Amino acid sequence: MRDDSPLSLALDTMPWCVWLVTDVYPPGCGGSGWSTHALARVLTDRGHDVAVIAIDQTRSDVTTRVFEGIGVTSVGVRDARTVRNRLGVRDFSHAAIASYLETRLRAEPGVDILHAQHLHSGPPTVEVGRAHDRATLATVRDYWPVCLHGTSWWNTAQCDGCTTSNLTGCMSEYWQWPAPLSRIMVPWARGRLDARALGISRAHKVLTVSTAVRQRIESTLPDTDVSVVPNIVDLDAIRVAASADHGCGAAPYLLTAGKLQPTKGFDLLLSALREIDLDIPLVVAGDGPSRSALEADAASMDLPVEFLGWVDHSRLLGLQRDALAVILPSAWDEPLSRIILETMGLGTPVVAWARGGNLEMIESGVSGWLVRDPSDLREALTEVQSQDRRLQAGRAALARVAERYSPAAVYPMVAAAYAAALEDARRGRHRS
Repeated sequence: MRDDSPLSLALDTMPWCVWLVTDVYPPGCGGSGWSTHALARVLTDRGHDVAVIAIDQTRSDVTTRVFEGIGVTSVGVRDARTVRNRLGVRDFSHAAIASYLETRLRAEPGVDILHAQHLHSGPPTVEVGRAHDRATLATVRDYWPVCLHGTSWWNTAQCDGCTTSNLTGCMSEYWQWPAPLSRIMVPWARGRLDARALGISRAHKVLTVSTAVRQRIESTLPDTDVSVVPNIVDLDAIRVAASADHGCGAAPYLLTAGKLQPTKGFDLLLSALREIDLDIPLVVAGDGPSRSALEADAASMDLPVEFLGWVDHSRLLGLQRDALAVILPSAWDEPLSRIILETMGLGTPVVAWARGGNLEMIESGVSGWLVRDPSDLREALTEVQSQDRRLQAGRAALARVAERYSPAAVYPMVAAAYAAALEDARRGRHRS
């Protein structure tokens, strides 16, 4: 029997022309950009026509390049960082991105789907796609629709919401102004958050990378179709990339990685390691504003820690592959850590703080370990030192990634979301 459902009819129109509009893109980026790249490769491998449009905050012109077979256009928004734009209701790069997309859509009207990937790319992509009757989607990778910082975290603690008091403190941190002056900016902060939420609420589909993110933002988007579509991890691709590097070349080591900033909780990791008195060396891959303080803390605690600074993606994958275990602390509710997923995909055990999306990725004691305090960390690292337990956890982690986060698992979710968005666009279902 022929299936004439809207989803089936939309799927019959494949392949699609898809524009992925993103804040960042490899090689010089973090997990968000690499997740966008993984999506671009999977869509290309399945026959879709994919173009990546990335924001470049360091330039003022438009440039093009090819990265691993994917065409990338970088739109410079440096000149948009004016006082007027910074004080506007919409994020500073909104008008520049909207203008570029508007011009390009008029020149290339054959695009089917506009899929925004993050904060700066989200609202303008939805706005322009809607104006041109294109299917529009926005992926939310952290908490930016409900938090100016995207973290729901400020002043060394998890934020409990945008109260006037909290926003006053947040504005002090955001603008580096004294509290009385920052209080004046609270209405501005509320206006910008409202503009962000409105900007993506008009998308045909809003996708979040984890249930943790969906639960945090969906109350702000009550009439919006929000679905969870996790990041994709191409197991073959990360194995090939990791094989290009030879890890640390040292004795057994623990690895931690990421941007060295307060939300990532590396200070919590150092304190916990001091308390459990572990002598296995810790390698830190990453850079950021907290690096100097962390180096000083590690020295004062007499911990065996090596800070490598920023390393490129293949180098990081080699380090992940060869580590005894990868430890990912967190002060905030990590949405869906790509480092964790890639580590699991390489068969290396992960020890992560029991926060946010980490609870969705790891079955503690089976495919890794979730910890809440130093005693949990001590127990996990004791198990990691057992070769049998380490191999068991690594195999279970690899199986979990293959089952839940591989292209075979996630692409059908993406295709279904695209098909539903196309059908809504065809029927003129635009939110006002």
